[in-house]
Amino acid sequence: MTRETNFCPTCGNTLRPLRHTGRERPYCDSCEMPYYIGTKVAVIVFISSDDKVLLTQRRFDPGKGKWALPGGFVDHDEAPKAAAIREVCEETGLDVHIRKLLTVIPKQDDGMADLVIAYGATVVAGQIRAGDDAAAVGWFSSDAMPPLVFYPCIALINLWRAGELDV
Repeated sequence: MTRETNFCPTCGNTLRPLRHTGRERPYCDSCEMPYYIGTKVAVIVFISSDDKVLLTQRRFDPGKGKWALPGGFVDHDEAPKAAAIREVCEETGLDVHIRKLLTVIPKQDDGMADLVIAYGATVVAGQIRAGDDAAAVGWFSSDAMPPLVFYPCIALINLWRAGELDV
């Protein structure tokens, strides 16, 4: 999926490529301004309990059928921590308390996020159930991992399995 645009979001004029601020960008001759494509920010949440980690099975592509940490995109008017809490609830039915920021990971795979913010959290309420874009949800031990998707999830799971992730 591409995020290129052909028309100015302000006036609707056709954009053309123009070198601006060190790189080629879409440019509107009518508004006399470049168009900056925004960074897509996502959050993931690492929740562990009794030596197991909570994962969701993807209902849709990319990665349909594979498993990942609960998470999703941050809305334009939303704080990342609030997005993390919302996404966990939507996908798993669980309410969580964010304990800490784990890391920030730049794009390193074919996922749709440009930047992923990872949090560690604990469950405070709710009944586990798959919802939103999760086909299933479950707890997995380090020696019984299902097929995983997305570099940020795989990297965090690998650190956890090696005993190197402080959640």
